[in-house]
Amino acid sequence: MKTNLLICAMLILQASTLSATAQTIQTERTDTRVYLSDGTLVEGTMVEKGAEIIIMRVEQKVFTFERTEIDKIVTLESLGGGAKTITVTEFPYISFMGGAVAFGLLSWLQFDRASDNEQEADLNRVHQQLSRAQKLEDKASRARAYGWSTAVLSAGSLGVSLIPRKATRRVFPELSTSSDGDLMLQMKYTF
Repeated sequence: MKTNLLICAMLILQASTLSATAQTIQTERTDTRVYLSDGTLVEGTMVEKGAEIIIMRVEQKVFTFERTEIDKIVTLESLGGGAKTITVTEFPYISFMGGAVAFGLLSWLQFDRASDNEQEADLNRVHQQLSRAQKLEDKASRARAYGWSTAVLSAGSLGVSLIPRKATRRVFPELSTSSDGDLMLQMKYTF
């Protein structure tokens, strides 16, 4: 009974993780910073740049600014149009690895329980307690079925956690100073 409850709890936990992952919305990459005359900084994606107004999208909201409100506009291209673009491999569902480990542990415990019940059934058969031996064999068979089902769930979670996704990143050069005042050039990834 405890095993069934534990397996149900793990399935519910795995399902809630899956739905939470499915509900996450990929955030937009900000490509423009607008410095307003009042000192406010707005970061977002430029939708349109006209002679009199600028339209920006910030976190699914659209804002319009008149040119008189804007102090300066900084875009990725103005920061480093020649910045190197690289392709990286990400694993966005790596958190499913925890489910793979948990289900693997449950599988191991179930197979261990099946082995213990089979050994005890053999001892009961030797001592002519056949009804008790049959009950233990049934428990061992059930534990083995639970072990295989959790092993399959573990393999599925592992498979989901290792789904790769290719993404492009830009590498911008960054100037900084060392502790003794010398200028240093560093490469910095942006996400």
